Amino acid sequence: GNLGWSLRQEKVSSLIAERIVNTLRLMFPALLFSILIALPLGMAAAVKQYSALDHGVNLCAFLGISLPVHWFGLMLIHIFAVWLGWFPVSGMQTPGIDSFTDKIWYTVLPVTVLSIAYVGRWLRYMRASMLEVIKQDYIRTARAKGVSEARVVFVHALRNALIPVVTILALSVPTLFGGALITETVFAWPGMGSLIYEAIITSDYYVAIVGFLISATLVMAGNLLADMLYAAI
Repeated sequence: GNLGWSLRQEKVSSLIAERIVNTLRLMFPALLFSILIALPLGMAAAVKQYSALDHGVNLCAFLGISLPVHWFGLMLIHIFAVWLGWFPVSGMQTPGIDSFTDKIWYTVLPVTVLSIAYVGRWLRYMRASMLEVIKQDYIRTARAKGVSEARVVFVHALRNALIPVVTILALSVPTLFGGALITETVFAWPGMGSLIYEAIITSDYYVAIVGFLISATLVMAGNLLADMLYAAI
């Protein structure tokens, strides 16, 4: 448990513990919102293939994937923080104010930036997987036996379509702790991404090594989680 000392004359364990909390405040809601939005939309787009809904969802997904994170973040700051003044420009909370509402207000813009990028990617995975499943023989058989369309989609098709998607989602676990360097930089958010980057630039080896150790451990944990979810699904 002795992770050494940083060049900043701080314990690495204390330094990383503080940054992990900051990163979780940003990454957890972004991943959660992305899953709740991407999976239902991807499923609906596949079921209604080539419809107006499918074309609209695909357009939004490609926009989300294509928008550069740093540009999109700056545009949100320019519109909603500078022009309209609805949200703060950067940081984690207002100095001197320690309220839950204030902290939530500071996370809205960076979480939105991260969520848009994740939604586009995961939506495409979900749509492609669902399209492959609903063309299978067992789906045609279920419909021929008179099973309701809702049961066909949500029980027979969805559970099987989730298997490849679960792999992608489980391997996203390391990003919960790895942070998002560009987003953290744009919004001056002191998370793990910026900490590891600064450690590499300043040759703060103990901090960098522990950061990579956590990431490697979480990759293995993500694989184990994926295997457990396969059985559950």
